[in-house]
Amino acid sequence: MRPIPRQQDQRLTELFEAYAPRLLVYASRHAPRTEAEDLVAEAFATAIRRLDDIPAGGEMPWLVGCVRKLAANQRRRQSTRDDHWRAAVRDAWHVDPADSPEQAYATRDAALAALAALSETDREALLLVAWEGLTPDQAARLLGLTPNAFGVRLHRARRRLETTWEGTHAQPVEGLS
Repeated sequence: MRPIPRQQDQRLTELFEAYAPRLLVYASRHAPRTEAEDLVAEAFATAIRRLDDIPAGGEMPWLVGCVRKLAANQRRRQSTRDDHWRAAVRDAWHVDPADSPEQAYATRDAALAALAALSETDREALLLVAWEGLTPDQAARLLGLTPNAFGVRLHRARRRLETTWEGTHAQPVEGLS
């Protein structure tokens, strides 16, 4: 990245000092605090690249528009990730031959709902072991964690899944709990 000329650096500093706190409040309405901070940082990174496009007197609306678009893109990416894991689990679901079709679908849908209620971190830990068939040590290496750290994560994820599952009237799904 090339250095910013002094005049542009001054304008960017002024924009940041004037609008960053208000922009963070706006971003916090669209994302959790840590993600909101990232949205504001990305908006100012965009501002660096497009400083000449920011209208004098219209800085705040321009920056809000930037955060708004970034947040929408983030939501679309998250939605796409959610669609992918749900479709993969739904498509590869193994039906117990003893179950009626209605029971099989009800169990699958309850499992999907319970998994969806978990954090992405919990869901990933459970699916790596129960769905992909990795050992906890393999999953730990994959995620860059120590086996103990992953073991704790997996244990907690299983407890949260059980708690979520108790809210349904279905039997626990083999492998996930």
